[in-house]
Amino acid sequence: MYLVSKEFLDTAHGQLGCINCHGGENAQTQAEAHATMNPYPSADIDGICSKCHGGVTETFEFSIHNNIKGMENGLMAFSGKDSMPDSPAHAEAFGMNCINCHATCGDCHVSRPKPYTGGLISQHEFFKTPPMEETCYGCHGARNAGEFMGEVGFSGDVHFEKGMTCMDCHPIENFHGDGQEYDSMWEQPLPSCLDCHEDEKPGNSEIQAHNVHGEDLSCQVCHAQANNNCFECHVDYNEDKTALKSSSQTKLMFKIGLNPNPTPERPYKYVTLRHIPTAKDTFDSVEEGMLPNFDNINNWKYSPTHNIQKNTFQNESCESCHENDKLFLNEKDLWESDSEENKRLIVPRP
Repeated sequence: MYLVSKEFLDTAHGQLGCINCHGGENAQTQAEAHATMNPYPSADIDGICSKCHGGVTETFEFSIHNNIKGMENGLMAFSGKDSMPDSPAHAEAFGMNCINCHATCGDCHVSRPKPYTGGLISQHEFFKTPPMEETCYGCHGARNAGEFMGEVGFSGDVHFEKGMTCMDCHPIENFHGDGQEYDSMWEQPLPSCLDCHEDEKPGNSEIQAHNVHGEDLSCQVCHAQANNNCFECHVDYNEDKTALKSSSQTKLMFKIGLNPNPTPERPYKYVTLRHIPTAKDTFDSVEEGMLPNFDNINNWKYSPTHNIQKNTFQNESCESCHENDKLFLNEKDLWESDSEENKRLIVPRP
C-alpha cells in the first residue's frame, strides 16, 4: 500500500500488472519476485511505454529532455572537439555527471526526477499532466522553475501568482519533442511574451516605453528580477569513482548585457544575462586542459528569466535604469576565471 494504492489497480496502467512493465517473477518471496525486476522500465525508450504511446516515444527520442544535446554540444564547444567519441575524457565526464540531467517518461509522469529526490510522486499514480512542483522544479528549481514559483530570488512570476504553470506557455513539443533533433534548446520553437501580449508589440503599444525602445530590449530587461547565477563549478570523483559530483557557488544578480547571439526570434540588442558555472578548470580532476576553447565562448549567457512582474525596480522611472550602472554588465563584474569572450557583452556606458 505504500508504493501502490488500491485505487491504482483500477486504472489503465494498474490493470497491466506489475510484471508487464517491471518484469520480475510471480513468486512467493520478495527475493525471487524481484530477482529480474527492472525498477526503471521507461529508461528504454523503445520499451514498455512505446507499446501504447509509440507516437510520443518516437518524438521523445529527439527531445532535449531525453538526449540533452544542448549540454553535450555545449561541452564540445568548450572542448574544441568535433564530437564526444573524439575524446574518452570528455565522454567519461559527460557520462558520469552531465547525463544525470537526462529524463525518462517515468521521471515526469509517475516519479520525481532522479537528480532531485527520486521516488514515486503519489503511490504509482500516473499523471497525464505532471505536477510542476514535483517534476519541473526538480530539475529546473535552481533557476527558471524556482524563480517562476518564487522559491529562488525576491518574488515569483506574476503568471504563477495568477495560477499558470509551465505547461500554459510551453507547448507539449518542448517536453516530448517534435521529431526533429535540435542542437540546443534555443533552436526549438519557444514561447514568446508577444504570443499572448501582442498588443504590447513595439509600435502598437499604448505604453510609450514599449514603443520608444523598439526591439532593442528583451521584455525581461524591464520586467524581470534578480536571477540565480552559478560560478566556479568543479567536479570530482566519488569514493568508488563511479560518478562525478559537482559543486559551485551561487549568487543572486540582475545584469543587462549585449545579446551574445541575436537571431530573428531574439533580435534584441540588450538582454538579461545569467552566469553559467563552467570554468576553465571545471573538469581538471578528470584530465587537465579539457576546455582549450574556453576563452572563445562567453559564460555569461542570454537568460529568459522566469520571474516577470509588471512593476520592477528598474522600470520605476527612466533614471532607475539609464542612470544605474549596477544593472549593466561591466568589466568589474567579470571573475578572474571568466572567459575573455564575456568582454564582448559589456554595455558601453557614457
